[in-house]
Amino acid sequence: MKQKERSEKTAAAILDAAFAVIADHSISGTTTALIAERAQVSKPLLHYHFKTKEAVLDRVLDRVLERLLEIPLENFNKNVSPFEEITGIFGRYKRTITSEPALLVVFFDFWVKGIQAPPVRAKIVQRFEGFRGYVSQLVRDGVEKGEFSPEKSHMVPPLLLSLLEGASLQLISDPNAFNMDLYQFMALDALSSVAGRKIS
Repeated sequence: MKQKERSEKTAAAILDAAFAVIADHSISGTTTALIAERAQVSKPLLHYHFKTKEAVLDRVLDRVLERLLEIPLENFNKNVSPFEEITGIFGRYKRTITSEPALLVVFFDFWVKGIQAPPVRAKIVQRFEGFRGYVSQLVRDGVEKGEFSPEKSHMVPPLLLSLLEGASLQLISDPNAFNMDLYQFMALDALSSVAGRKIS
């Protein structure tokens, strides 16, 4: 294995370990010593890749946001209708949060940290803006194709994001009282109504 590949593999292992430590101990309880121990590397090696604990946390947050709010490199899938693409977004999000509950634990820990840490909040806001922008493209495409009404469909992006994050909060807080499948059905029905979806 080449040195660059080894270095990338070590950095990835450190980030994996940091995620696990945050999930187990919270951000406030996370130390570079715990991360190094979980990653099975020395502290000097950890600091070779990441100068500070905050540098590690910053990269972990990037990873979490990428997993939760995936923004495809292509603007959208031309082979499906705009609403089918929105349905796919919801389905992928549901599969992610139900199969990887630690993502929610870590995400909401960062969310709380962001209240007092502007750089963290800015990173979350930036991801939200990117996600809403992506969905806005889907909505505009739907209006142009006559699938959506222009009257209220501009509210679909913030509503979709609110529904996804609301599902996350309930799932992490009271999972036994929350039916995710029914929630998805009702949420998509509400989104269809707001979009003024026209079914041919």
